[in-house]
Amino acid sequence: MKIAAALSTAMALGASAAGAALKYTDANTGISFAGYSDDKGLKVGMAMPETPDKDLIMQIVGPATKGAGWAGFDFSSSMTGKMLLVAWPNGKNVIVSPRIATGYVTPSVYTGTDVKLSPIPKGTFVNDTHYSATFLCAGCINKDTFTAADADGVFAYAYSTTAVTTPADPSSALSYHAAGFSGFGMKLADAKSADYAKWAAMADTTAAPPVGTVPSVPGTNLTAPIRTSNATYDYIVAGGGPAGIIAASRLAQSGASVLLVERGHASTFSTGGKAVMPWNSSVTQFDVPSMAYYLASSTLDSTQYCADTASQAGCLLGGSSMINALMYVRPQDADFDDKWPAGWKAADVKPSADRFFEKNPGTDLSSADGKRYDQGAYDVLSSFFQSNGFSSVEPLKEPNKKVDVFAHPPWLIQNQMRGGPIRTYLPAAQAMKGFSMRLNTNVVRAVRQGSWTSGIEVQNEDGSRELINVTPKTGKVILAAGALSTPRILFYSGIGPEEQIKKVPAGVNVSNASRIDLPVGKGIQDHVILTVTMKTKQSLKSLKSTAFTKPNQTDIDLFAKGSGVLTQAGQRLNFWTSVKAPSDGQTRFIQGTCNSPADDEVKLKVYLTHGLTSSTDLGLDATGKITELKGNPWLETKGDVEAMQAFFDRLIKMTAKPNSTLSIKMKDGSVAPANLTGAALLADVKSTQATGSHWVRSARMGLDDGRKANGSAVVDTNTKVYGTDNLFVVDASIHADLPTGNTQAIVMVAAEHAATKILALGNSTATPPKKLLRRGAHHRRHLHGGIVLSPHMKV
Repeated sequence: MKIAAALSTAMALGASAAGAALKYTDANTGISFAGYSDDKGLKVGMAMPETPDKDLIMQIVGPATKGAGWAGFDFSSSMTGKMLLVAWPNGKNVIVSPRIATGYVTPSVYTGTDVKLSPIPKGTFVNDTHYSATFLCAGCINKDTFTAADADGVFAYAYSTTAVTTPADPSSALSYHAAGFSGFGMKLADAKSADYAKWAAMADTTAAPPVGTVPSVPGTNLTAPIRTSNATYDYIVAGGGPAGIIAASRLAQSGASVLLVERGHASTFSTGGKAVMPWNSSVTQFDVPSMAYYLASSTLDSTQYCADTASQAGCLLGGSSMINALMYVRPQDADFDDKWPAGWKAADVKPSADRFFEKNPGTDLSSADGKRYDQGAYDVLSSFFQSNGFSSVEPLKEPNKKVDVFAHPPWLIQNQMRGGPIRTYLPAAQAMKGFSMRLNTNVVRAVRQGSWTSGIEVQNEDGSRELINVTPKTGKVILAAGALSTPRILFYSGIGPEEQIKKVPAGVNVSNASRIDLPVGKGIQDHVILTVTMKTKQSLKSLKSTAFTKPNQTDIDLFAKGSGVLTQAGQRLNFWTSVKAPSDGQTRFIQGTCNSPADDEVKLKVYLTHGLTSSTDLGLDATGKITELKGNPWLETKGDVEAMQAFFDRLIKMTAKPNSTLSIKMKDGSVAPANLTGAALLADVKSTQATGSHWVRSARMGLDDGRKANGSAVVDTNTKVYGTDNLFVVDASIHADLPTGNTQAIVMVAAEHAATKILALGNSTATPPKKLLRRGAHHRRHLHGGIVLSPHMKV
């Protein structure tokens, strides 16, 4: 038996519908707990003394599939901002690891108050069906959990039956919580007992080290020897997301040799993805549009999410375009015109946008039979908005109409499948003899000698490390790992603020390149989402989630013909409007995506978008291997709060009209009071505040060179990193501003334009050091077509 407590990383967890609390007595220890259990074998419990101080006893029991899985207890309902305790089996031992979540991803290292976990042996074991961790949690009543004086607690649990990345490592990344997750409330008095001291004495306080040692992050072996590839390329593109695929394809069209490197696995069936649907073995969960809302709970594949980023991101071929909800909002002109530099205004970008949208037009009617399915929510909401002065638009044809309008949702669906560059750019690139692609290959850094970038260092799936070089004199490296991962590559390459470079792990060789002081990670922004639930005053039937995750035969047969509800994404109506904040006079845009989650109910996901002013910084955590947010980037400025309150005031007035068909449902389930204000509604729904996972500006483009005083830009208008000869960034990192809608479309348009800029540079780069010329000339060769598999690649 083993319980290890350590600083750690974990999957951040979003709580769903609240469950019911219970009291139970553990048969193995005799300890009486207050907690929660479900019908699949998950159980979490807490025991405290009659007069709580700092310590408590916790129990986490999880169902194991072939000895694998994990389960977690969080001291909050939203699973962000509070301590999270996670347990999993490691052979016959149990690992317990304290974490802290900051978003919907692998959380940062827990660095709060001193905490020590000590196992209670009788309640800690692994058997054929379950694992149980029962332990004294010393110091666990603190600012990151709850106070000893609290009467009530609102907590959450989550679990998975998929193994963690490295079971023996307390800092292991976790698989996604596909088996279940929920919030629950309970009376803390139910956890108190006069027998607590007797139970606490059962703990083995010598079995676990105190929290405070910095662990390694699994999957990153920075001590392995480095070999040099015998191939060189004119362009190396690091990141196989939508921007990377577009850039690599466009560069390959020039006849150059191009290597596209992606850290994750194949996704769609056409690319070799393995997560096929149980009802159709010719499509994966990433192909089927209706699955876009349910990937987080799917058990077919839970490895599609990055485990080392500050918020949710896709780590698979296609990147986040494979895990998003398919919203495809063409940018309005203001999205480029307001803050992007010269050469990137809407008129400048238009030729690139036209090329892109010709290949990827999107649709608001995806079913081949020309029918729209499950339209109850649209019917109710369209009537509601129209009666309040909103007009119907076609956003794919009228992108500049973004004030007081509603529409059928625009989706990136093509031929009844999830669309995008993976279907429209990648196949064309693969047909070119100079194009190569490597999957399951993680880019560690750009290899620099001063201003010259000779190539990249990668870690292959088997843990080996490799240097891959670009063509001497003219080669270029393009980073396209996304707004949350590209900054880490830059830090590892000796580019960024000094405090971040100092955190780079010792195994990364940055000493051969002088540091370039640029504001990488500074001022990162994201859309904020708040959810408002509304009750209908007329009958509305809603499809259950199983209609999409476990469809009936009728819908399966329709999908086989390219029709039916499975060819649609989850949204049923979109709306847009704008608000001017009184404190700064700045206009901010609002987007809503809506559906019906239950009978007689509609849900409005309200986004604050273009014009918002809140931001934070992105950097490395204490391990140096995970990116984390340094603060809260949502609703942190007065103007942003005013804008959201003003929209809520308007929504309240709309529902208060005598002919209104909708009423606002408060968090406690009650109907909104007559005197409800926008400020009060904002406070009520604040617990639903969530990331849009629409991150931009972590390596901003601009004319103000970030190396100079007051400079804030990391890349120039050709997307080249300041202070380098041949290192470029092409992804959401460089975006100067947040768009009015979801970022998917604008990221792809910008990538198309960036590729045009890079191609226009031709072979103009500085001459690299002579030793690189000799080595490059000796090893240069072109790979001809197809996919180059890294060692042990599973495709």
